[in-house]
Amino acid sequence: MMYPAEYLCLASLQEHLRAPRKTYAIGASAITLMGLAGAAVCCMLDMETNFLLIPLLIISFWLLRWRTDREVSISQTMFLFSVSAVMMSVCTLLAVVLNAEAELDNAQPVFLPSTSVICLTLAVILSTIFRFTAVRWSRWLLQEYHGEAFWESAWPLPALYAAFLVFCMPKEIGIILMNRIRIIAVLAVSISLLGVFLLLYEMYRVAKEYARSSQLDRENQLLAVESRRYMELRSYLEQTRHLRHDFRQHLHVISGLTEAGQLDELKSYLSQYESELSDTRPTLCANAAVDALAGHYDYEARRQGIQIEWKLELPKLLPLPEADLCTILGNLLENALHASQKLPPEERQIKVLARMLSPAMMGLMVENRYDGVLKKQGGVLRSTKHDGQGIGLVSVETAVHRYHGNLTVETGGNVFRANVLLNL
Repeated sequence: MMYPAEYLCLASLQEHLRAPRKTYAIGASAITLMGLAGAAVCCMLDMETNFLLIPLLIISFWLLRWRTDREVSISQTMFLFSVSAVMMSVCTLLAVVLNAEAELDNAQPVFLPSTSVICLTLAVILSTIFRFTAVRWSRWLLQEYHGEAFWESAWPLPALYAAFLVFCMPKEIGIILMNRIRIIAVLAVSISLLGVFLLLYEMYRVAKEYARSSQLDRENQLLAVESRRYMELRSYLEQTRHLRHDFRQHLHVISGLTEAGQLDELKSYLSQYESELSDTRPTLCANAAVDALAGHYDYEARRQGIQIEWKLELPKLLPLPEADLCTILGNLLENALHASQKLPPEERQIKVLARMLSPAMMGLMVENRYDGVLKKQGGVLRSTKHDGQGIGLVSVETAVHRYHGNLTVETGGNVFRANVLLNL
């Protein structure tokens, strides 16, 4: 029965396994060895197999973590492991209930072969159903949803339920055959199994709706910035049109002042005319969306007296959705502006660097000075704006993980530096 259990665990973690085929082979070999060793121990010591249940689960979980990438947290792994344990517990309990009449005269501490065949058949059927439903949901949750608090609160539910199903295993088979207990037991276990599937589906549905809502919020934020940039461009174009229209009049004035020899008035007039042309903002990036975002934060930084240095060496067409990059850059810049506001004006400084390291890799760095105060809990940065973890960094981490990238934070000398590496 542990072979289907192995498949249930590994199928959901398929994209996060180290050498998947080798992992499946290692798992099958380990299960075979543990089964044979466990059978030998139980036969020699005349003990029930349940005594080996906890050690086998610990070894199996250790093997699963060993072959899983560290991108998947312990809580996520524990959740999938517990769901598989629930499935196998359901199969075992159903097999005993369905084959209770045959097991009634069984005096041995292990099940009859017929019960084992029923259990294995149920496990195979359940694994097949799981493959075309819950595996897809679980893979999406692992790929797109990285809220650790969610997984930490989710995994105890199936773990406790699996333990409850093991506890419900009848010690006296005859009890199942009394009155309608057998029918009630089958219905109760079947309904509980349906409940597990519904739990997985609801988690998938709610998380997907949350991800969709977050994506829409990011796109709306980007559209708002682009709209603001568009209005700025319209204003610049309109201003340029007026300047071109009035240029002839300026030439007449310049010519008249020159002919009259009024050099001081000419210098004053030219200085005033030059100031009218100095308001246009230079292009910060070849990509229009990133340029719009940078233009917005450049304006905000100047308005708050923050010196900001840009080096955005990005192509006109990005190899990833513009909304994702703007989400990462926008949240880092917002945090940098917030941290800079706490410093004296002469110490406010931000540096931004973004460039393609290769056709399939992008690097991004945002560096700013801060007051040296950081809130940490359990090694995790907490927000200085409100209680709890900062939403901005969580959003950045979610977007970075989507591209199997890395986010590293360096602090020292009152300088906060966020480095992002994206695999495209």
